[in-house]
Amino acid sequence: MEIRKMLETDFEECVVLTAEFVEESLFEYGVSLELDKLTQTYAKVWPTSFVAVIESKVVGILAGFINTDLMCNEPVYEEILWYMSKKHRKYGIKLFKHVQQECIVLGIKRMTMCCMHNSKTEQLFNLYKKLGFQEQETRFVKELT
Repeated sequence: MEIRKMLETDFEECVVLTAEFVEESLFEYGVSLELDKLTQTYAKVWPTSFVAVIESKVVGILAGFINTDLMCNEPVYEEILWYMSKKHRKYGIKLFKHVQQECIVLGIKRMTMCCMHNSKTEQLFNLYKKLGFQEQETRFVKELT
């Protein structure tokens, strides 16, 4: 498996992976996938996003951006999507650790990761804690009609 920065040429495969993620994790929240919007998002974050590649196929993505912490003016890496295809989940931690190391090299001292509240919440909370994360906040979402 190769882990590398996302390239513009990866967008199409990343969109396919994101569609899998939406179906698996966001569908229950009524989230739909707008391909144009997703492509626009990847166009903004691809320089700070990473992919896992096996046999020339993108099988995982950790997309994020570098932001400035509002409280202390330090750079922070903010994940927007971390997803591995079901067949390749065993490589997810390797992708995460690669991105973490890249952040350290860039002098970034903090990462924020998202966790959906669904049937896998407890597993993900335990994984993040095992990786050294602390739970900081919970976000609430309300559909406005």
